[in-house]
Amino acid sequence: MEQAATNPPGPLHGVRVLDLTGPLAEPTGRVLADLGAEVVKIEPPEGCGSRHLPPFVAGREGDPEASLFWRAWGLGKHSVVLDLGDPADRDRFLALVDGADVLVESAAPGELEALGLGPEALAARNPTLLHASVTPFGRTGPEAGSPATDLTLSAAGGFLNCQGDRDRPPVPIGVPEASCSGAVQAAADIVMALCERQRSGLGQHIDTSLQAAVLGTLLFITGFASFDQDAPGMGDDRAMAPSSVFGLQIPVFAQAADGFIGMTLVLGAPGARSLGRMMAWAAAEGGLDDDLAAHDWSQLFPLIGGGVLTPEDGQRGLDQLVAFFGTRTKREIHEHAVAGRWLVAPAWDAADLLADPQLAARGYWVDVEGTTHPGPFAKLSGTPIRYRRPAPALGQDQHLVATADRPTSVAGVPASPRRGGVFEGLRIADFSWVGAGPLVSRELANLGAVVLRVESESYIDPLRIIPPWKGGVPDHRTGHSMANFNQSKLGLALDLKIPAAHEVAMRMVDWADVVIESFVPGTAARFGLDAETLRARRPDLITLSSCMRGQTGPEAGYTGFGLQGAALAGFVAVTGWADRLPAGPFAAYSDFIAPRYSQAALAAALHHRHRTGEGQHIDLSQIEAAMHFLEPVILDAVVNGRVAGLRGTDSDRACPNGVYRTAGTERFLAVSVETAAQWQALQSVLPALAALERRVERRAELEQALAEACADQDAFVLGERLRRAGVPAYPVLRATDLTADAQLAHRGFFVELDHPAIGRARFDGPVSRFSATPHRPTHAGPTIGQYTEHVLRDHLGYTDDEISELAATGALT
Repeated sequence: MEQAATNPPGPLHGVRVLDLTGPLAEPTGRVLADLGAEVVKIEPPEGCGSRHLPPFVAGREGDPEASLFWRAWGLGKHSVVLDLGDPADRDRFLALVDGADVLVESAAPGELEALGLGPEALAARNPTLLHASVTPFGRTGPEAGSPATDLTLSAAGGFLNCQGDRDRPPVPIGVPEASCSGAVQAAADIVMALCERQRSGLGQHIDTSLQAAVLGTLLFITGFASFDQDAPGMGDDRAMAPSSVFGLQIPVFAQAADGFIGMTLVLGAPGARSLGRMMAWAAAEGGLDDDLAAHDWSQLFPLIGGGVLTPEDGQRGLDQLVAFFGTRTKREIHEHAVAGRWLVAPAWDAADLLADPQLAARGYWVDVEGTTHPGPFAKLSGTPIRYRRPAPALGQDQHLVATADRPTSVAGVPASPRRGGVFEGLRIADFSWVGAGPLVSRELANLGAVVLRVESESYIDPLRIIPPWKGGVPDHRTGHSMANFNQSKLGLALDLKIPAAHEVAMRMVDWADVVIESFVPGTAARFGLDAETLRARRPDLITLSSCMRGQTGPEAGYTGFGLQGAALAGFVAVTGWADRLPAGPFAAYSDFIAPRYSQAALAAALHHRHRTGEGQHIDLSQIEAAMHFLEPVILDAVVNGRVAGLRGTDSDRACPNGVYRTAGTERFLAVSVETAAQWQALQSVLPALAALERRVERRAELEQALAEACADQDAFVLGERLRRAGVPAYPVLRATDLTADAQLAHRGFFVELDHPAIGRARFDGPVSRFSATPHRPTHAGPTIGQYTEHVLRDHLGYTDDEISELAATGALT
């Protein structure tokens, strides 16, 4: 286990951040602290809200110094106590603002303005300040002042609708973490804005919507929304949607001898191969009937289609495989899966994560003054993340008030009269594919970078065959997801298996400031695109490698899809009902967490390079990054030995906290009450609950009464009534609701872009609004090779004759 270290400084060394956030935005400052910024938590005399949230050290419940939620998200911060309602303390705070680089807050609209501390007032006082507001719905719009919890944000962002069993209401991830997506994105956006400030010398305001960030976890759902459709099985037909393929009940989750596993058996050839290998193991161990053991189960559907195997026998074989897994431990199954490259993974819980051999081999776990924490979300070769101090005691760093007159980190940089895009002039060679890598470069492209993205007709990116497609007909040219994930990029067709393509790739490397790849470890080296080779050629180059398990360790070559990533990161083990198999999470969840951390790491490396001229390599494991969303429950296992499991909608911080069926077909309302004031407001709107005091002790009775009160109500009407009264509540939005949502419409979340095969369509917009350097997407993601000649000629300097010669080799396909 790595010991906490103090050197070298992180990439944001010298940057001072003032942190006024509440619990939903607490991870923002933590990410900045991880990257080396000095983050000063400004707390009221009773301590910030995060100190009062569970889990707590056993026996110290309610002690603000014993909250494991605070110990997780306060790691690396400093604590100063100031009562901003007191004029003297407000003056002390303003003195801190004068020497600050960043202020991050999550105040309700008008709250800071009433104290004279709103964005405009602070910008007038310190024009270099980056002021970030991280709030549930953004600072403006009809829901700007609405209360929210993790559960209601999941509903408002459409994610909640994607999870659960058909005969029950949708179920959330069982640990409050939905807000983390927006909080981490805010941190990434802050670091990107710091990069622009190095050029301009000026600050700006960043307005982040946590609701909009949740939409970024939806894979293809917003694509269906763009085509004014609900995703299959996620609209009116949710309860009736088939859960079988070709008449077979295909298992997704299964019981192992000591927990659960998740498997992908129907995702084309990889799923078929996995099924064949799993069934061969079961047969060799006597887990299949003799008549079933003789078949090649990788050909299951052709065998049934050809009449060789009946559907009944196919189902019998699958059922026996599930029964066989029930006799084996998660670790035993995982060892076979790694060796055989199966698409199956154990649902690691917190205890399993702490014992995971891959994490141990990568030195992931870090000891901070006697407590084990999840390690860095990314490995930066030149400016590694170091955990320098635990979460501070209340007021531990009061002496910092006396150092308020420090100069900001851009002191002496003249303010620029002209401000282009955040990354205007930045050049990126993008060799990534599917989701986690392309989402990183999409944001940079929309902020002004030139991104050259390599693809090939000889090996179609799987994202191109994911629905929806224009017209509903599968076609790799008209897939919405691909066009959405690759906005504003220039597509180059290049088959890296052709020798002539190597010279083009190297010219891209020489052209670029940043190279991004998401190959299985070892593949980049075969193409000469590994970090060691590239940085020997270009020491100033920044390279980012994103994969599931990281670039090193015995499982570096592990192959899997989103379900396997979610299982190995700990999410499956906490998502679902206690009396059933797990229920999720939906889609490739870790693929939508990792890009936000990748953007933060990449922008921090660019910030460091601007000061020093030094490049570096970033090794990001999607699983290691995603695990940070679960850090409070991991600390609960470390400190208290309590291991979180499946618990439906039960919550340690809210009561009631549930998803309730309302009037209409498959319509639900999420309601989550965390405070006494919210409970009183709920009772005022629903008088049937007025007699139910001692709500926590009478949780079951309360939940039933609330379910009955919601049953004949319109989810949208009741949800709005509750929010206006001060109760966190939101309808569980599905795809066709997203484009009609008044708050998302107010923020202009969906943007219209042109695509050569789809036409003009709606695509995802930004999570954060930059006041001075906004996102400016230019077009939807390109078709394969759409810009090949333009890229070769205008960016890489090839002549027309040279392009013709390259084409003759087959390299440009």
